[in-house]
Amino acid sequence: MNKLIFDLGFHNGDDTDYYLKKGFSVVAVEANPTLIDAGKIRFENEIENGRLILYHRAFSLTSNYETTFHIHPTNSDWSSCDANRVNWDGSIPIETTVKTICLIDLYRHGCPYYIKTDIEGKDIVMVQDLLQHIDCMRPSFVSFELSKRDYYEVFSYLHVAGYNRFQLVNQRNNDGRIDNSIGHTFSKYSSGMFGEWLPKDRWMATDQTWTHYMKYKELKVIDNQELALGWVDLHATFKEVIENEMFNL
Repeated sequence: MNKLIFDLGFHNGDDTDYYLKKGFSVVAVEANPTLIDAGKIRFENEIENGRLILYHRAFSLTSNYETTFHIHPTNSDWSSCDANRVNWDGSIPIETTVKTICLIDLYRHGCPYYIKTDIEGKDIVMVQDLLQHIDCMRPSFVSFELSKRDYYEVFSYLHVAGYNRFQLVNQRNNDGRIDNSIGHTFSKYSSGMFGEWLPKDRWMATDQTWTHYMKYKELKVIDNQELALGWVDLHATFKEVIENEMFNL
């Protein structure tokens, strides 16, 4: 197994902490300078010994140009390069300028086993970038936070890229769950399990996954307060990967 993970949307580092505990090295990207500073303190040892590389960048289709990052004044996880994702509740975001980085530059560190993507409205950019370079870089597992704005495009690009087995994971349910293999308890900011540690019987084909997600969206319209709580991550892989003997299927 390739022991490398890309954490796109480092935030407070809870996901990176989990990946490090699982024995992976991590290349992480975060645009918020305050979170970068906190991450450098929290993971000082891991950065020093080379297990974590932390980029203060915004993810984009091209590298090394400057873009505006909008920081939500009270909810850092709502911050985004898309101003409309931040000021929807009337808040006035704090603006900062940050340089960009694209997937091909991250691949200088190697092809990862898994890419976690949670970059508030820009997840579609990552799957577009992935498709551009699919011939030379195709991780076994990827995940994206689905949005009502771009869920169709995310599904479509993944399908074109050859990903054909999926899981839907409600992130709200991750808070307090435990990975018993290492005794790790997930926080409310965690993306949770990934890759081969996801439930083996929940991988679905494209059409079945699409049907389940459409039903979830319908339920959110009916009752978003009680019946359809939370938000959904889409995990993707390949049929041949989950049929590998490591899954014992």
